[in-house]
Amino acid sequence: MKKLMDWSKKNNFYFLTIALVGYIFLAACLDQFWQGDGFRFLQIAMVLVLAAGVWQAKGKRLWYVTGIGFLFTTSVLAFFSYWFEAEGLVSLYLTIVFCYLVLTTWTALKQVLFTGHIDSNKIVGAICIFLLIGLGWAHLYTILNFWLNDAFNGVPKEHWSTQMTDFIYFSFVTLTTLGYGEITPNTPISRFFTFSEAVFGQFYMAILVASLVGARMSERESERD
Repeated sequence: MKKLMDWSKKNNFYFLTIALVGYIFLAACLDQFWQGDGFRFLQIAMVLVLAAGVWQAKGKRLWYVTGIGFLFTTSVLAFFSYWFEAEGLVSLYLTIVFCYLVLTTWTALKQVLFTGHIDSNKIVGAICIFLLIGLGWAHLYTILNFWLNDAFNGVPKEHWSTQMTDFIYFSFVTLTTLGYGEITPNTPISRFFTFSEAVFGQFYMAILVASLVGARMSERESERD
C-alpha cells in the first residue's frame, strides 16, 4: 500500500488523465447509445473526474482543500439538478465544473512547465492539460448555449447533456484548429471564445514544446557539468 501511495505521488497525473479520457469516451457512448437518462452517468463521471483531480493535488494543501470544496459542491448540485432540472441549478453546476477545470489546468501548468525535471509524469501531465483545456471550453460553450439558445449553429436543441457531447467534439476540433464546420458560432460572444480557444491551443503547443525542449537541454548541460 505504501509503495502504491509513493508511486501515485510521483505520478499524480496518471489518475486524472485516465479519468478525463474515460469521461470523454463515456460521453460519446451515452450520446450514441443511451440519450435521455444517460446524463446522470455523465454527472457521476464528472464527480469522479473531480475526485481524481483532488487526488493528484493531495500534496498541495490549499488546492487540496479547495478541491474538496469543489467536489462536495458539484456532488450536491449534480444530485439536485438531476431531480429538479431547474435552469439555475444546471447553470450553477456547469459553472462550478468550469471553474474547477480552470483551476486544475492552472495548477497542472505550473507543475509541468515550471518545476522539476522532465519525466514520464510530466509528459502525461502535458496530455492531461490539453484534455482539461478542451473540456473547460466545452463547458463554457455549453453554458453560453444554455443561456443564448442561438449561440451556435448545428447543435440540437435538446437536453444540455446531449449538447455537452457535441461541444466536447467542437471544442477539441477547434483546439486543434481542424475546423470541420458542422458546428459554427453564431453570435459575437461565441465567436470570440471560439477563436480564443484556437489561438490558445496554438500558443499552448508552442510554449509546451519550447519549455520541454529547453528544460531537457538544461538537464543535459547540468549532467555534463
